[in-house]
Amino acid sequence: MSRQDYIYGRRNIREILERHLEKGSELSFQEIWLTSGAKKELEEILSELGDKLLIKEASPSKLDKMAPGVNHQGVLALRIQLHQGDKKSFDSHLENCKGPILVLDRIQDPGNLGNILRTAECFGVETVLIPDRDSSGITPAVEKVASGALAYLNVFKVGNLAQILEKLQKRNFWVVSTSDKGTEDWSKIPAWEELVILMGNEGEGLKRILMEKSDFTVRIPLHGHISSLNVTVATGIVLDRLKNRPK
Repeated sequence: MSRQDYIYGRRNIREILERHLEKGSELSFQEIWLTSGAKKELEEILSELGDKLLIKEASPSKLDKMAPGVNHQGVLALRIQLHQGDKKSFDSHLENCKGPILVLDRIQDPGNLGNILRTAECFGVETVLIPDRDSSGITPAVEKVASGALAYLNVFKVGNLAQILEKLQKRNFWVVSTSDKGTEDWSKIPAWEELVILMGNEGEGLKRILMEKSDFTVRIPLHGHISSLNVTVATGIVLDRLKNRPK
């Protein structure tokens, strides 16, 4: 089997299992291989699952052969379905969608995407949109880096981000983007729950058409000599500034 057939990483697996026990969400795997150390660490939560999982102990070398080249941390789960976010209808979700909504324009590096998803979940974001082209998909590497965040996020692949933004604006969401030319006062941005937050490609930033759809364009204040930030770091700063503004 290829590495695409496996979900891996101790924190990632733990979050998926905890989400299943807490919310009754469907498990995306039914077989799991663990080293003795990983089995001991996850023993308590595995015992709560009863016979829902086929649990097999394996040596680190066997796991390396099963999924070569990945940092499995002593645990591999055989995937039976892909992350469901890509397949859901965003139109249906939008009926009862709560803000903020995070829109990621052409984030192509799986490490960046995974870290952004992890950061977004930590700040309470529930819905994330990514384009169906020129973007990293939800791969096992993204799942691993996200450290379980995908168990709690609604992630959707959409076709035309500009049209989606117009649709969201008609539903009284406000679109916020960042740029080194941004002039808006952060304190004037509407409430957290009313926002659609745009973050752009690692090198090129946001597409011009998406910038033009923005209701507010803000600038992250920088005080050093370098004029740009990694997109993951920038996302964390933007979410923190918008979430934790003084009341």
